Amino acid sequence: MPLTRYLDGGAHILPADESLIRFAMTNGERVIGIDVPIPVLHQHFGGADLAPLDLFARNQAAIEAAASAAYDTTATPNDLLDMGPEDFRTPPGAATL
Repeated sequence: MPLTRYLDGGAHILPADESLIRFAMTNGERVIGIDVPIPVLHQHFGGADLAPLDLFARNQAAIEAAASAAYDTTATPNDLLDMGPEDFRTPPGAATL
């Protein structure tokens, strides 16, 4: 089941691990928390001069599309999806939500 943007709450850097951005999406029934490492975003999208949340905002549609694709193939028994470099195989700009 594809994920869609969850409109309540925004992306934020986790206080417990400042190398992760957490954001939420929904499968229509449940809210799914998604953690994506900031270094992975820089590796895939560039933007070394951008603050992490600005980089996320600039590439949000592509990140959400990658999260939705990863959700379809990854078990999330606790409604938390951990993304990694393997989830960003599509070239930047090629994915849209």
